[in-house]
Amino acid sequence: MNANLSPLDEPDMTSRRVWQQRAVLAVLLGVLAGMTWRKWGDPVVDFGCELYVPWQITQGKHLYRDMAWLGGPLAQYGNALAFAVFGVSLTTLIWVNLVLLALLTELIRGYFARCVSPLAGLVAGLLFLSLFAFGQYGPLANYNYMAPYRHEPIRGVLLATGALYAATHAWQLWAEQGPPAARRMARRMGLWLGLSGLLFGGVCLTKLEIALAAGLALFAGFAVGVARLGIRGQFLWKLSGWFLGGTLVLPVGFVGYLALHMPLTLALRGALGNLATVVVANPAQQAFYRQVLGLDAWARHVTDITTGCGIVSLAGLVVLGGERWLPHRWHPAAALGGALLSGGLAYRFVPWERFAKPFPVLLALTAVGLIYAVRQETDRDRLCRHWLPLLMWNLLALVLIGRLGLAARLYHYGFVLAFPAFLFLATMALFVLPALLRGQPSGTGRLTSGVAAGVLLACVTAHLQLAFDHYGKKTQPVGSGGDRLLTYGPRWTPVGQVLAETTASLSQSLPPEATLLVLPEGIALNYWLRRTCPTSLLAFDPYYLAAGGGEAAVVAELERHPPDVIALTRRDMWEYGVGWFGEDPNYGRQVMAWVLRRYEVAQVFGEWEDFGVVLFRRRAADLPPVP
Repeated sequence: MNANLSPLDEPDMTSRRVWQQRAVLAVLLGVLAGMTWRKWGDPVVDFGCELYVPWQITQGKHLYRDMAWLGGPLAQYGNALAFAVFGVSLTTLIWVNLVLLALLTELIRGYFARCVSPLAGLVAGLLFLSLFAFGQYGPLANYNYMAPYRHEPIRGVLLATGALYAATHAWQLWAEQGPPAARRMARRMGLWLGLSGLLFGGVCLTKLEIALAAGLALFAGFAVGVARLGIRGQFLWKLSGWFLGGTLVLPVGFVGYLALHMPLTLALRGALGNLATVVVANPAQQAFYRQVLGLDAWARHVTDITTGCGIVSLAGLVVLGGERWLPHRWHPAAALGGALLSGGLAYRFVPWERFAKPFPVLLALTAVGLIYAVRQETDRDRLCRHWLPLLMWNLLALVLIGRLGLAARLYHYGFVLAFPAFLFLATMALFVLPALLRGQPSGTGRLTSGVAAGVLLACVTAHLQLAFDHYGKKTQPVGSGGDRLLTYGPRWTPVGQVLAETTASLSQSLPPEATLLVLPEGIALNYWLRRTCPTSLLAFDPYYLAAGGGEAAVVAELERHPPDVIALTRRDMWEYGVGWFGEDPNYGRQVMAWVLRRYEVAQVFGEWEDFGVVLFRRRAADLPPVP
């Protein structure tokens, strides 16, 4: 393997050119943020927890003890720290996420710039910002990096990217200096591996699937580095100690901190994040997660995967045939023609909601190729600078997108789980494969790059059009001041207007010390009103109910801590395979029976059949005696 991975024969990047590329990415980040400002986050589904939980932590409550939580503690306590320092508001969260998004973009740029080429790093950053950072490809606005459905996944991929970046830098130090010099700089390499371990320890405090993906990638990198670079004896133990020591810092620290406020067993379970939840709730039996994995219609998904792989194979054979048989003097024109033709055909005919389904197969094939490259490469610098980082990213991407099962996609959970795969495959098609073709007697790689560029441009165009079609409909403000967000206007749905009316009315009628329970979802109301929820469960979808012990456990907790006011929202749970909360015998019936025995309807906001909020107050017989 002697291929030169500088596809455009660029000179080494100067500091000035690096900052120019950073400026381009910063401008795009600023433009996209400005055009979508405060239009992120759904006012009913999921995102309210991301405001309520850190606010409650600043008030002295804790995850797992006072609030049931299915993920690790790092993201929520980090957001609570930001609230404590900069003030409790959505604005604080926006700026924190904006800064961390810029950091993630820079890590992506730097990673691909080092292991492929500077231009590849810039393109990867541009694709990430354009498709994933601010994307909205469906009605819900929770699948972006500014106001996500949960912060654990976006914090997890940031830390995982940083862990891979630090680990590959350590191996590159060895390759650049050679074994004798590398042994003299063992401390420097150890510090980089220690930083990688520290970041990986943080990943373990977010989401299970991200920890598994990052762990496999880092383990593979360590195994290849040790085997191919001849690291042995005491030096091996020192490097291992640096990494393992760094890995333990954050988990041990969080367990210790949580154990100060709750039993040690509860602190340990919380630090394990959603590992314990997966065991208790068994998501594979939930209709929602079967749909997420594509198990609900597996035959259709397998057909899509097979068809997609066939189309990619056919297109690849045509392009490679053109590379081989076209005279070299025709390649520039063929590249331009290929870009226009592939872009036009892709924009017109590609079903973008399904086109990512072959990605896991393609990633498995590229992993096999990269393992072969790692085994055959004799130049240590090329091994550590190119093939090893690419293999590590490939494995990270493969495990993450594998979490989507048969239904790989860019939308929904794909904004986190599919972006490493998309960036990797785009980089391989635009830069790595053309570079390998240039190393052959026939072929220049230009046609391959042109066709790939056309498809990618069509992909970005189609997705941006869809996203801004959704963003253009968001004119209805909910919340006020620093907590203001924009959602769909009344022309499209009454949800935002009804919630705004509900918030305005309850802010006047509810005493400051009153407790409010929102069923089945909509805890953003608690946050906007700054009224606490009396139960540890913050959402009542079927998965959370199962993880929280079922309806009987919820009713028992309500008996111990009855809320002053209950708000019932019109939240459709069709994706979980159930009907309306309280109406479906298998969903919410016990909880609503308890509510109707002790509470009566006080007010209705909106039209219930479209979207409404029904306000319940305690019946007179249940009112506490006046002191």
